Amino acid sequence: MSFSKQENVKIKLISSLLLFCVLNISVLIKCEVEYIYFMTLLSKKDASRERRIIKNLKLDKLPFKIKPENFCDFSINVVKDHRAIFSLKGRLDCTSWCLSSMKKFKIFLLIFEANELGVEIYKEQIASKLPDYSYKTVASIIDEGLKKKYFIKLPPRLSKIKDLKIRNIRPSEELTADFINWNIDAISILNSSVNNYYRQ
Repeated sequence: MSFSKQENVKIKLISSLLLFCVLNISVLIKCEVEYIYFMTLLSKKDASRERRIIKNLKLDKLPFKIKPENFCDFSINVVKDHRAIFSLKGRLDCTSWCLSSMKKFKIFLLIFEANELGVEIYKEQIASKLPDYSYKTVASIIDEGLKKKYFIKLPPRLSKIKDLKIRNIRPSEELTADFINWNIDAISILNSSVNNYYRQ
């Protein structure tokens, strides 16, 4: 069976196109296989990584048990809980200010603790308990808190100040109440998560 010159050209063109398609399909299949293989290896690596992380966790301290397959969900819930706790949405400016940096928070905690214990606390004493920070830094933060009226100069509840030069520092009523409420909210959020895991 003979073909005309024009038909032979068409046949060669079609053959070339078919060969091109077959080669491309082969390449695509190879790429797909390699991708699936890569994803399988990645999953194995992730699984090994997760096992190593879980091995270093003190899960026995939790009041509930977590199944290995629920570990990621647990981690996501932890992040959500902490995001809700530290969002400070609805908090007063005084609380947000105290929690705006680690330095302010450490200074505030010392003042808050002394207030609840009813003992005296002053700049020099606070600076001595925070050796990582200079006296100038501590005094500057306390002065700012006093200026904003988040901290107040008020004698301690239970002990008497012997040195009249000492100016005792206490948190304002608003700051005390809002900080306690922030902790109550945090306890409520975490307790809700614990109860959810108990129901699983």
